[in-house]
Amino acid sequence: MKLRLAPQWDVDGWLNTDRPLSLPVLKGKVIALYAFQMLCPGCIHNSVPQAQRVHDAFSRDDVAVIGLHTVFEHHEAMRRPALEAFAHEFRLGFPIGIDRHENGEGMPRTMKTYNMQGTPTLVLIDGSGMLRKQKFGHEHDLVLGAEIMSLIREKPE
Repeated sequence: MKLRLAPQWDVDGWLNTDRPLSLPVLKGKVIALYAFQMLCPGCIHNSVPQAQRVHDAFSRDDVAVIGLHTVFEHHEAMRRPALEAFAHEFRLGFPIGIDRHENGEGMPRTMKTYNMQGTPTLVLIDGSGMLRKQKFGHEHDLVLGAEIMSLIREKPE
């Protein structure tokens, strides 16, 4: 993957944080961004639990886990109240942004900007804000842990 600055997220609101989050706010930290949908089996069984494990395993000083609820189907069923209930039931402790979706558009804004193929998608951003990995589908925990540790050890420029 060719290194480039990670695009900013375009979200309608946040859960599990008292302030909006952005790449500049998180500069200096490795960011593990998990794009998911509540009705996506791969998200529910693999990616969302993995996001919580990463959130629990790494220091908040080093790693920011961000969920991105990026809905491209069944919009009426997946509004904010349903997402709040989902986050509560699954005891998700990491911040979750709601990807902005405009009526008439097929894909939400951040999903489109990142050219994601679908959900789940994992994005790793280094402490300098560079996009280091983008993977559609599930990544093995050991591989991801090694990649995150490698990025932590790099000094942000």
